[in-house]
Amino acid sequence: MLKENLKKLRQELGLSVAKLSEKIDIPAMTLTNYERGERTPSAQLFIQLNKKLNVNLNWFVSGQGEMFIAQENEELLSEVLNEVDRILIKYGVKKQ
Repeated sequence: MLKENLKKLRQELGLSVAKLSEKIDIPAMTLTNYERGERTPSAQLFIQLNKKLNVNLNWFVSGQGEMFIAQENEELLSEVLNEVDRILIKYGVKKQ
């Protein structure tokens, strides 16, 4: 199941093994061996997938649930709202 889900994840992201390797700081050959089932995934793989790509580890292990964990990014939302305010002020729709 893990090797299939790793390949599904990589394909969903549209990444080569080399590009995924760069994103999660795990050697490409190691990822290739995981996908082929020639090596058992390490705890480091689980940590990096969750930390760097927001992968739902329940899905990764069992195939149950969503592939990714949905999380609100408050910082991004704040930036977007600030930009909207700036535009509204610029065009006179809103006062400072």
